[in-house]
Amino acid sequence: MLARGARVAGGIICVVLIAAEIIWIGRDFSNVGAKDTFLTWIGRIFAGQGHAPLGTSITDLILVVVYLGALLAAARPSAAGAFVTVGLLTFLYRLPLLWILTEDSTRGLPLRDRALYTALGAVIAAVALIVIAASGRRPAVSPADGEPPAPPRTGPAVFAGLLLTLLALAAVAWEAYYIDRFTSDRMGPFSYWRQFSGQQPSGILLAPPGFWIDWATAALCMVAAIQAFARKPMARPLGVALGWVAAGYAVYTLNLYAKQKLLFEFDDIGTPDILQQLTSLAEVVAGFLIIVFLALRGTSRPPVPVPGAWGAPGGQYGAWGAPPAPAPYNDAPYGQSAFGGPPPLPPEYPPDAPPRPQSPPGW
Repeated sequence: MLARGARVAGGIICVVLIAAEIIWIGRDFSNVGAKDTFLTWIGRIFAGQGHAPLGTSITDLILVVVYLGALLAAARPSAAGAFVTVGLLTFLYRLPLLWILTEDSTRGLPLRDRALYTALGAVIAAVALIVIAASGRRPAVSPADGEPPAPPRTGPAVFAGLLLTLLALAAVAWEAYYIDRFTSDRMGPFSYWRQFSGQQPSGILLAPPGFWIDWATAALCMVAAIQAFARKPMARPLGVALGWVAAGYAVYTLNLYAKQKLLFEFDDIGTPDILQQLTSLAEVVAGFLIIVFLALRGTSRPPVPVPGAWGAPGGQYGAWGAPPAPAPYNDAPYGQSAFGGPPPLPPEYPPDAPPRPQSPPGW
């Protein structure tokens, strides 16, 4: 459970992150137009070709949806998982910009300093969200504290974990292929390392390097898969967000092929492009299935009641220390009781002994 103060602080950070994205998106809409901006986000128009350079990319569209989900979750005591999800995605997707936007090759770019400050603020906000989610937890002691975070259902969680694992393995396999293809000797400035580290600019100020995104997403998918297999509540917000990430980037890749009129034109393209299109199509389907599976709520454990103190205030005995009730007063004659008479006493003398002399009168 997340304390109310922590939820308020996390909600404010989410509002700030959303406001920063709205400012950048509004700038692109005013300079390029909403239509061209959206077409560039989904890969129908190449970045920086046919219009002025953009500040936002498909990554910003993905992050805005994740931020809005976390802001809605801030109203519930189970918001810790949503805050951690936002923190991880924001940190990993904004961190490369801290060194990309300080490279000599980016000097002189319009709004370069503003983009750098935006990335730095986002990284700080991401760390703050993770700290808030970790330090603001408190145990639930009564139903009035709210419903605890719900784990995913057992069956759907297993299927979602398998899909997340497949997404991670597919990303790693493609990265191995790209490492072999984009060698420094053959590709020069377009080598794998330059594209991974961002030394080869993408033409969009806030866009992280594509190969960096692949590795970061693969790592998060494995974390979410482990959480799903263990039916941890954290699997639900993190897995749903990663399903949205996988589907969003896969749609972008498919639109790149559609832009070149090569989508599903298997007779005109080579085997790697065929496999890439099939992989992207599978990622779209897997992403939506993960969202559906992990959106199903499992049964959460009820809060464990806290036992009362030993004894009650004011000198009264509590349930633990109450003494036994005193026996009722007995008015029965001697030798009798409310529970029946006493057992017979043994004889004073043996049966064959002479009779006992009587006491004299007056004794």
